[in-house]
Amino acid sequence: MKGLKYSSTLTYSYEKSQEEMKRILEFDGLTNWQQNDDCKIVEYKVDHSMQITLSLLLYLQEIKLVRLTIAQNIQLCLDILQKYQELKKQNIQHNYLSSDRILINLTDIKHQITIMPERLLYTIHFVGYDCPFYEKQNYKNSKKNDDQSIKEIIISLLQACKKEKLSDKEKQKEFITDQKKREQKEKDFNQKYPDLVNIFKALMDEGIFKSFKKFIEASQIIFEIYNNLNNKNQRLVGVDNSLTMFNSKRGRRIDNVKENLEQIQKQYYKDGQFYEFQQILQLTFPLIAKVLKKSTLYSEQKAPKNDKYINLKEDLSKNKEDIINQIINENKDEIMKDFKFELDLKLIKDDINSQVDNQLKILNYFLNDVKFSQKQQSNSQNIILQQIDILKTEIIKEVTIQAMKNYVELQILQLISDLI
Repeated sequence: MKGLKYSSTLTYSYEKSQEEMKRILEFDGLTNWQQNDDCKIVEYKVDHSMQITLSLLLYLQEIKLVRLTIAQNIQLCLDILQKYQELKKQNIQHNYLSSDRILINLTDIKHQITIMPERLLYTIHFVGYDCPFYEKQNYKNSKKNDDQSIKEIIISLLQACKKEKLSDKEKQKEFITDQKKREQKEKDFNQKYPDLVNIFKALMDEGIFKSFKKFIEASQIIFEIYNNLNNKNQRLVGVDNSLTMFNSKRGRRIDNVKENLEQIQKQYYKDGQFYEFQQILQLTFPLIAKVLKKSTLYSEQKAPKNDKYINLKEDLSKNKEDIINQIINENKDEIMKDFKFELDLKLIKDDINSQVDNQLKILNYFLNDVKFSQKQQSNSQNIILQQIDILKTEIIKEVTIQAMKNYVELQILQLISDLI
């Protein structure tokens, strides 16, 4: 995004073999990833000047900070669908697709995502292959069919676009109580926005709700009708505003927003501390969107006090030693029931600690998105903390019990060697 020049890391686990996961990652086409087969995770480095997740892009459109044309949103749906179909031909199943796990990789730095529609050149990538939704209580059974996931993602993208372009206009009718005036308003609305009504009906009711094929056909027809064959213009002529309307009030604010984001990054971002900075951004984005909408003159927005997010980083390694001790105490009698020698707990704990930190890297999954750390009135926040504790305990338990068994086996081998 224009004005942001920082990087972050996305962390995902996998169960597939090292070779199969490498094949998937290489075919997907992203280059800045690191595969760690010791703890079976993939870490992606994300450049936020040129890359953005679909979920964040949808959010920025929803709060009216970022704008894309209807044509660009349609093409984005088509490109996501095409990516899925390419993977399917290679017998690659993602199994856990969501808008959080779709990355839009811009390929021309002259055209970054900003508050006005820009001509966009990009590639689509999926991340988080084979990684469960650990934030869910039933994460071990959270696998999803890719076909259904893609359909849901496209529908949510189109619904968001419809809400921005059409639904907000329809709300104006809700405040009219007089029946005659309401009917006249309905007539005026249908005359003023028939193209929008027909476009979304074709894309959704007659398109994606029926099949992928129908959606592709509807998109192609719409592009042809509105002089955007093959999305050459990236706008529907007569419906979308021109990409060159920089003489508008909003167009004149592009540099203001860019400089505002640069100043926030300069003040709050420290190398490697992307998690804390992303919380600050999430609090500031709506303020910038509000001043764009309501103010005649742009005023630089300051980051507010961070009272909406907790720091999950502290929970990722908390109580590690206590958990190790508890698991040792709970399992040592069973493991040692047939043996008379004593466990060297210091040696065992040294072995555990040499392994467990590496294995616990998967907990960085909960730093992938600030939504996991958002304070909630409901029990959803407690669920995230519970999931962290459950996953942490499972990992430590596996490492600890294996270390104890390894110690016992080593002692047996030593006894045999001494007898010989």
